[in-house]
Amino acid sequence: MKSITFLMHNIYSMGGTVKAVTQLANVLAVKGHKVEIISVFKGSKAPYFKLHQDIEVKALVDYNLKPHNLVDILMNRLRKWTPFLKPQLITQNEPGLSQFSSHVEKKIVHAIQHVETDVLVGTRASYNLLLADYAPDHVLTVGMEHMNWEAYTKSYQQEIKSAYERLNRITVLTDADRKAFKSIIDTPVYVVPNMMNEPRIEIPKKPQIIAAGRLEYEKGFDLLLRSVEMIQDSLREMNFTVHIYGDGQQKHDLEEFISQHQLKDIVQLHPATLHLPLRLAESMITVVPSRNEGFGLVILEAMNQGSIVISFKGNTGPETLIQSNQNGFLAEYQNISSLSEHILNVMSAPPSEQGKIIENAFATVETYSADSVYQDFAKALETSE
Repeated sequence: MKSITFLMHNIYSMGGTVKAVTQLANVLAVKGHKVEIISVFKGSKAPYFKLHQDIEVKALVDYNLKPHNLVDILMNRLRKWTPFLKPQLITQNEPGLSQFSSHVEKKIVHAIQHVETDVLVGTRASYNLLLADYAPDHVLTVGMEHMNWEAYTKSYQQEIKSAYERLNRITVLTDADRKAFKSIIDTPVYVVPNMMNEPRIEIPKKPQIIAAGRLEYEKGFDLLLRSVEMIQDSLREMNFTVHIYGDGQQKHDLEEFISQHQLKDIVQLHPATLHLPLRLAESMITVVPSRNEGFGLVILEAMNQGSIVISFKGNTGPETLIQSNQNGFLAEYQNISSLSEHILNVMSAPPSEQGKIIENAFATVETYSADSVYQDFAKALETSE
């Protein structure tokens, strides 16, 4: 039975990739695999999501205020406030490049070179590029993609194409992603979707609309607020409220929009929560307004809790998971009028119609069970196309 190391950006923070990898790692540990997680960054005491007790976590750069972390903290400040310690190995196409320094990347490379498990899984494109250059020859290298191909810039695509040819396996979230990657590289590509591995909470629904995720431009929460503004009178008449859970750079802009458009009585922003399944279970509608969504784990989470999902066409994840008018709804891409219309339609739909959507969504969730996804991942490790 193969031993596996996951190279993560930050297992201590909230995020879809963090949750997806945590769930997969936990299932692997339950099945008897030795599992390690290398977290490049650490900023809190414990991983954000609960990990199996047998999983070992190694943090490379620890920003907790403790004496033995002073070097990491000092290097971070030098990088932030001076021209020194610029990264030389991490690709310039890395969207979070400002988080990296030569100090950080040296630690990443050292960790890659000294992996002792059978398999090393990179979970971020920039890390996958480093795997291609520095992983030991005897280690099976897996580039785990949580983005779709079109989400990358052209220059990043060229780097990825070159490096991924030197990896042993690629895993992607959808069949559409598999076809896209297979068209540009010869490395074996396997579909390993995110899993749904949470209990269903049976509680009455409230007249509530929920959205959750990083408050960043690509997640489209501004589009949701503009849609809400269009139908605010109907929301008030039907006693509906909107709740957005998350943290990120757009928080201030979203708060300003809510204030300027007098939406405070029907829209609330909340911090990211560990109790998202409960919040989904009590909400009639979940909106996933992303401009780009590689999979959309929250879609499965909402379906599992009987919350009707509305998202946009033109995104690989939502189009893979949602059959519009069957198990959820897809509005026209970035069209706030279309999104508003779909929200109103679900709000006013009779319970019998809502029930059909929910039952179909339950059936969709079954295809993403822990055992099913485990078998997909095991197949990727054991076979070669």
